[in-house]
Amino acid sequence: MTTEKMLARSLRLMFSGSVMLGLGGAALAQAQTAADTPMQRVEITGSSIKRAQAEGALPVQTVTREDIQKMGVTSTEQLLSSISANTQVGAVNAAQGVGASTYGLSSASLRGIGGSKTLILVNGRRLANYATDGTTVDINAIPLASVDHVELLKDGASGVYGSDAIAGVINFILRNNFNGVEVSGYGSGTKDGGGGNTKASIIAGWGDFDTDRYNVTVSADVGKDKQILGSQRQYATKSWNDNGLREASATNSGNINTFDPYTDPNAGGVIPHRLKSIGDPLGNPLSDNNGANCAQNGSTYNAITGSCRYNPAPLVALMPEVKRANVAASLRFKLNNNVEAYMEGFHSQQNTITLAQPSPYNTNFLKDDLAFQKADVYPAIILSPSSPYYPTSFLADTDQAGKPVTVSYRAFDGGNRRHEDLAKLSHLVIGMRGEFKGYDYDVAYVHNVSDVSETTQDGYQSQLALAKLLSNNNAFNPYAATQTPALAAQIRATNYNGPMINSQLSNDALQARVSGDLYQLPAGMAKFAVGGSISNENLNLNPSAAFQSGDIAGYGAQALPLSASRHSSALFAELNVPILKQLEGDLAVRTDKFPTATSTNPKLSLRYQPLSQLLVRASYGRGFREAALPELFNPQTFGTSATFTDPGTKTSGQYTVLAGGNTQLKPEKSEQTSVGLVIDPVPGLSFALDYWKINVSNLITTLDSQLIVKQAFAGNPLYTGLVQRDGSGAISQITATNLNAGGMKTEGLDLDARWRIAKTDNYGTFNAHLNGTYTSKFDQTLPDGTVQPSVAHTIDDKGAPLNAVSAGGIIFRWKHQLTLDWKYKNWGADLTQNFQSGYYDAARADSATGTDAVHIGAFSTWDAQVSYSGLVKGLNLRGGVKNLFNRKPPEAITLGNYFQAGYDPTYYDPHGATAYVSATYAF
Repeated sequence: MTTEKMLARSLRLMFSGSVMLGLGGAALAQAQTAADTPMQRVEITGSSIKRAQAEGALPVQTVTREDIQKMGVTSTEQLLSSISANTQVGAVNAAQGVGASTYGLSSASLRGIGGSKTLILVNGRRLANYATDGTTVDINAIPLASVDHVELLKDGASGVYGSDAIAGVINFILRNNFNGVEVSGYGSGTKDGGGGNTKASIIAGWGDFDTDRYNVTVSADVGKDKQILGSQRQYATKSWNDNGLREASATNSGNINTFDPYTDPNAGGVIPHRLKSIGDPLGNPLSDNNGANCAQNGSTYNAITGSCRYNPAPLVALMPEVKRANVAASLRFKLNNNVEAYMEGFHSQQNTITLAQPSPYNTNFLKDDLAFQKADVYPAIILSPSSPYYPTSFLADTDQAGKPVTVSYRAFDGGNRRHEDLAKLSHLVIGMRGEFKGYDYDVAYVHNVSDVSETTQDGYQSQLALAKLLSNNNAFNPYAATQTPALAAQIRATNYNGPMINSQLSNDALQARVSGDLYQLPAGMAKFAVGGSISNENLNLNPSAAFQSGDIAGYGAQALPLSASRHSSALFAELNVPILKQLEGDLAVRTDKFPTATSTNPKLSLRYQPLSQLLVRASYGRGFREAALPELFNPQTFGTSATFTDPGTKTSGQYTVLAGGNTQLKPEKSEQTSVGLVIDPVPGLSFALDYWKINVSNLITTLDSQLIVKQAFAGNPLYTGLVQRDGSGAISQITATNLNAGGMKTEGLDLDARWRIAKTDNYGTFNAHLNGTYTSKFDQTLPDGTVQPSVAHTIDDKGAPLNAVSAGGIIFRWKHQLTLDWKYKNWGADLTQNFQSGYYDAARADSATGTDAVHIGAFSTWDAQVSYSGLVKGLNLRGGVKNLFNRKPPEAITLGNYFQAGYDPTYYDPHGATAYVSATYAF
């Protein structure tokens, strides 16, 4: 490493033991005394000005490469899950991709404010947002094996990196100026089966930048994560709880409804493809006699609902199969003593293979499929009275006796659903930096491309083809799990195996900045930085013809093509002024210009160090985020909601939802404030306490479908127009397009403490480190002015889902990671606790009022690791267990957002107790 990087890293370790920068002026003084040469200036995330101090006015948490190795993680998602300020509210993890159109995306959300407002950087440069999402970066595309350390600025940095960094910045610093070769291997296995991981990496470097005037560093790694199925975890094997605690959607073969075609005398009578309603439910003949015959079609009797229910949980992937490969490189060449040319970048590829249960069919799922309308076909599977399987006796005493009925079906003979996502990310930076007449400069061209595609491989049928095949087909038995071999072959022939979507999002930018000394003041030198950028962003989303038809089972809606682009530019300036010997101020101003909006936002921070053992810091800033291209321009299409009970009809189901972009969206705006205290009260003990507060207005979001329906049913005029009902009173459409909600307010405290307990020659060094976040407020204001407090809750006092967490995740009141560390000669050991406080989940499925939220208790796991480096020179061995005591998750109800049953996949890792070994050899 260069002297600058070595010094930066050593200062971080001395000050904060790889966490909060700035823990102690005493350590800084010792470092200065020990040095024989003047301290070089370093650049810290959150500022464009190089300075000789490692601590600043903004709270920065640093995770070193050694910290990453101690965690035993194999992906960036796993790494960031240990960060107390990061949450799954507003983010996506790999598990949520099961049954949802996330296309393999994993994202981060500092403070729960959202992935779109959490800025992800590599070496201080932006990446391309995920092509199918368009609002956030896929964190798993970052080559973890190439990461030297991670710096998390947990305070909005609008004046430096972009006004959209409302929640903060996560900056991944890659290794460079590496000399030699280092190879690593990793393998793991779980106690309960499934989910094993393997990974291998290599990094090689030639030349020392300081002595040879050049360096080339190249790295590559490959890895594979095996899937985990619900059948492999006892707590996730059933879609409902027999005690009435929870109940998930489980469409079963044989549920019958009335056949209800639309009749229009002016159009000549019956219109085949239209419905008066989705039909009145008539029940399932197999449910009689306490479900004695449920097993005939692969279902189980649910005593709570008194019906046969298909249980998909065992076939659901709790974690998908993932294969990752990437290569990274950096080239640095010193043209002369003051000028450096450089090139850096990486390319990553991730294949995500997801399994799910066979596709379900009922009128709810088919009525919005436009292919039925085009073909003039009734959107249901019709069972004729002439069928040998017509439930004559079951309907004998009803008005439907002897009439056609519609029937639900689970396409077992079509196979389990399987699809693959292929995501590629390319990142390239070419630039020149150096010093000219005492001023530092950096000019660069940045090119990013995200390319994402999805293909179906099994179990996804053409809904129209299957409905035409089975309707009025006397060979079709809706009360059997599988059909005759001949009909089963015909059902499988309706499968669509092929491309569903390909999307590319690219951005290109020219960036330049200059920094240096400005003016000598009595208290020290005033410093400055100025810079700017010009960017161009292009998005091309190309669904296949099959996806555009909306006719593929399991996809819920059609997707339409989108091609959009825009130019943007930014100018920023930063001024650092020593006001007094112990007081320093930093002022940054940034102007961002988009085609439809321009905004200028300031950032002011103060740093006061009256004693070597005490640092006081504070900041205030404003932010601005223009809506992303998909938020503005995504075509509006119909899909299906999560399962919930309509308060109007008292029936449970999934409903038609109109979703998509909104060209009238206003930019989001924010104000953020922080005040912090860093203290070294006694040698070996240091801690930092930072208060933060963030207010977001014009919040860009979508409203939860269940929330819309409940508010509309209550007569709220701002929602009544968003729900349409047919003549029978059933919901025919919910409008949930993007909009500007009232806003969001959140505040809390970050605590970081480190204690060197003992250092002895005979027993080694003992350390303890606690990093935690307390969230005191997380309130979202809805368009009608309703304020929803959302800390540690998923529903409000009326039982409606809280909009802030309706898409998944929990805002925990308290979350921390506590690490106990021991080192002695070549040995090391670590014990880590991961803790989160309890929360109030949704109401019980059998709740009379729907308002009595179930309390989920606090939850924690322990990880342990042992390391040894004395066997062979350059060889470091590690072995450990994550979730040491194999803690099972608390039973959770959730809001119907996940295919997984029985627990919340946004915070519990279904790997459970996982043993791993790793080896690193450098030569």
